[in-house]
Amino acid sequence: MNSSNLSVVTTVYNGELYFNRAVPSILQQTYTNFEFIIVDDGSTDCTAQQLREFTQNDQRVRVLSPGRLGRSQALNYAIEQSQADYIAIQDFDDISYPERLRLQVEFLEAHPDVGLVACHYVLVDDNRQEQYIRMPATEHQQLVRTMAKCVPFAHTLVTYRKKAWMQAGGYPDVDSMVDLHLWIAFVRLGWRLATIPQVLGEHWVHPNSFWHQQFNYIKQQQKLARIQWQAIQDLSLPLWMGVYPLGRYLYSYMPKTLKRYVRRTLAQSKEEDMAKR
Repeated sequence: MNSSNLSVVTTVYNGELYFNRAVPSILQQTYTNFEFIIVDDGSTDCTAQQLREFTQNDQRVRVLSPGRLGRSQALNYAIEQSQADYIAIQDFDDISYPERLRLQVEFLEAHPDVGLVACHYVLVDDNRQEQYIRMPATEHQQLVRTMAKCVPFAHTLVTYRKKAWMQAGGYPDVDSMVDLHLWIAFVRLGWRLATIPQVLGEHWVHPNSFWHQQFNYIKQQQKLARIQWQAIQDLSLPLWMGVYPLGRYLYSYMPKTLKRYVRRTLAQSKEEDMAKR
């Protein structure tokens, strides 16, 4: 394999239903100088066998099978094996559009003070039967303040510097929200965050995901509220922003239409319904 400055990292557990998403979308990128590290996190279905076929057909693909590690440790394990400067995260059940890797690598190379770059993306929420374009802020300080309100961007569509990951000590060994914990650490270390204002992928939210299988909805919102409050404290955000994690508890009980209104008005989440396009 030729040396590359980018490692695409994917972890998968029992992903046989989603082989038509992440892997083809990465292998069809216009940017081709990367290694694709896939950690089979102890799958018990046909995932391992199907992954081996990709290693035979494309030398950029490396499949690692360390056994069952769990999400954060599987991510750390994959990145530890990487030799590249940049890490692109790709969830197995999501899709990256062809220009994603090229644009994100070029952005990081042009902005050495930026530790992580995200993008706009299509969010397909099977739980709420919604589909819309989520458009995270582009400016660093706006993204930092968003952490008091919600997760600022989709983990599955970010690219960041391995150096920042190392300085942060990797993903924390927690049972949820490993991405938001890491972004808080990046900012505390002095790295800037950015977003490319283009739709560069699709992120699915569905009941089969690890997050939704492990935690009921109310518990999910409570965990997110606690991390929002941590962001306010760790990043020296105004204390009045504590109304957002407090409101997260109330948000759990709202009907779907009211949730959408609250996201787009009070929380100022920039979203565009696909039906309006």
